[in-house]
Amino acid sequence: MVLDSASSLDSTNALVVDELGLVRAGIAAVLEARGIEVVAQSRSGRELVSLATTERPDLVIVGVPADLDVVDVVRRLVRLRPHPEIVVLLPPAQDHVVRYLFALGAAGIALRSVDADELGVVVDAARKGGRYVASALHHALAGNVALPALDDRRDEVLTSREREVLVLLAEGRNNREIAAALSVTLATVKSHLVRIYAKLEVGNRNQALGRAVALGLLG
Repeated sequence: MVLDSASSLDSTNALVVDELGLVRAGIAAVLEARGIEVVAQSRSGRELVSLATTERPDLVIVGVPADLDVVDVVRRLVRLRPHPEIVVLLPPAQDHVVRYLFALGAAGIALRSVDADELGVVVDAARKGGRYVASALHHALAGNVALPALDDRRDEVLTSREREVLVLLAEGRNNREIAAALSVTLATVKSHLVRIYAKLEVGNRNQALGRAVALGLLG
């Protein structure tokens, strides 16, 4: 799935992060075959973000960092001004974060097991200013995706109890489990959720979690 493709390809430099050197080398080989200069590689998400701050790459490929969750790495990268185009390569077990990553602004999302040809497609879409989600991950995008306004500080208007509800929501708790954890009624939980959705300007829990990740409410 490619969205909003635009201009022609220009000269590009990139950073690559993954805990495995062999994976980094494979990604770098694909990039270099497409005329993209890989200026640095790292196994550390923290080091990657630091490098992105100083090197100001056009593109960052995020595999599986050794030290940080992939969502945390992407969230830190999109806060850079300007931020690079970001391509994420996910293990199959993490397909549940596709919506979050898309909402955060990742330009491309594919499986970590992607072959060289499809990785090239993902990278080219990102370089053109488009957005690409590999076909194997389309199921994880079912429903509407709300793209967040990252400068909007909605966390400042959430109450402490609403933030507690949000955290439990992110843990995958249903309404009854949240009510039990907070020792409140089911109706109270539903009221909190209505207010959270209104304040974050979303329509359901998936969109709320995507917006919360983008705003750093769960970090």
